[in-house]
Amino acid sequence: MPQENFDCDVAIIGAGPTGLMTALQLGRAGVRVCVLEKRDEPFTTPRAIAYDAELMRSLRTVGVLERIEASFVHDLGVRYLNAKGKVLWSSTQCPQAFGFAARGTYYQPDLERGLSEAIAELPQVTLRRGTEVRAVVQDDDRVTLDLGGGTLRARYAVACDGGSSPTRAALGLRFEGETFTEKWVVVDTLEDQFPDDGIFFFCDPARPALTVPNAGARRRWEFLVLPGDDEAEVSSDAWVRARIAERGGGAGFGIERCVIYTFHARYAAEFRVGRLLLAGDAAHVTPPFAGQGLVGGVRDAGNLAWKLAGVLQGRFGPEILDSYRPERLPQLHRATGFAVRLGGFIMTRRPVQAWMRDRLMRLIWSVPPLRDYIDRNDPVPHNVQRHSPLVRRRAHRRVGRLIETPELSVAGRAARLDALLGPGFALVGLGVEPETVLGRKDRDTLDRLGARLLGVETGGAIRDPQGALAKWLGRRPALVLVRPDRIVADVMAPGAGDGQLDWLVGAYALNQPAITKEKETA
Repeated sequence: MPQENFDCDVAIIGAGPTGLMTALQLGRAGVRVCVLEKRDEPFTTPRAIAYDAELMRSLRTVGVLERIEASFVHDLGVRYLNAKGKVLWSSTQCPQAFGFAARGTYYQPDLERGLSEAIAELPQVTLRRGTEVRAVVQDDDRVTLDLGGGTLRARYAVACDGGSSPTRAALGLRFEGETFTEKWVVVDTLEDQFPDDGIFFFCDPARPALTVPNAGARRRWEFLVLPGDDEAEVSSDAWVRARIAERGGGAGFGIERCVIYTFHARYAAEFRVGRLLLAGDAAHVTPPFAGQGLVGGVRDAGNLAWKLAGVLQGRFGPEILDSYRPERLPQLHRATGFAVRLGGFIMTRRPVQAWMRDRLMRLIWSVPPLRDYIDRNDPVPHNVQRHSPLVRRRAHRRVGRLIETPELSVAGRAARLDALLGPGFALVGLGVEPETVLGRKDRDTLDRLGARLLGVETGGAIRDPQGALAKWLGRRPALVLVRPDRIVADVMAPGAGDGQLDWLVGAYALNQPAITKEKETA
């Protein structure tokens, strides 16, 4: 259908972090996007708070990180205290990945500002605030959104409209899972007076609590609401100040926000219905104990945006969009399951279970090899594609995982691998120049993907001084095919013959004609 019959290629419902990140990645791929947000102004109070190294990598890749560098607290230690305030476990080391700490916090209003600023620089992306989507209708060719005073026509729509998603409800999709009976008082304070800058879990079965520092001398506190508590009382200024003072938080702080939350672990029955897709909390919600709420939404954006862009640009058939939920759901189940188990273990109210937990934690902490192993490794489940048909997992143990992004030397200047890969597919030749070993069929497949060719440690300008890629892969020479979301799709041996990439044609529903590739060789 002609381009002029559409107002945009993709309409995004909701301008939270997931919607903004999806719009930014689509816009960087040249897709015309319209973001529709019913609120007139952005939120000015924090909600999500925790980051991991993958989120930081994503923000750096799309050019947002440098805009809001002062809005993070990095390398946070963690302490677990028993009911008497004695240390059960103290983790002072913070695992590192992709050049970042695996554990830290951010101030969400600044994050959304940085994303919005980056979007404003893309002429093909429009952000419309104060615009409510009242209904969505789709047919074989388009999605039509009722905006009250008019309509908007798009080829696809992505609903990022939160855990109570009206779009999901209108589609009649079940939100499967469970809602926990426990509620929590969540308090964000200003002018933090807590004497330590780490994360503290108060593992007191009488009333579990936790506290986390945030940027700008802020701090978050969370207290379990007990059966019989009056919600108005436990969210009152006096009650909150008394509980914070009991935990060493002082008295002269300000209160930025105080709310009562009920935690959920739920997943939409489908993430795609025709030309409508769900992302972020509209598709899934998780308890906060592992800090994976917003991280999961950004992973959705990373997984979905390149597939949508490829369909709209004619590289892939629309059936590739059916891979979105099967690729995301297993990791979501692992992360949510971990959060539920962690919360149940750390925040139990059962005295006997708490007694056993305390002794187990002290025992592990008393054994240096065990303590050091846990300190060095991030326990939160990683973003791994174990069973997706869009990766050739049997080719190598690193296939299906995020590629490392070491600091390389390009003609004597430092550059992360991510900066060299570009926004699309890339074939990295480690110790071999890809163009010198590719056969005609594999060249054609890479052309159809629009893949960039990159030679590292081939005697040219791009060097890996520390040998980080070779150590990570455990093999050299090698050809590594990387997806736009930085997942390794395949690892090939140079000289193993033409047609090694034939599997991609069916798996990715690759279309003709070929699209000119970018070359980055040395």
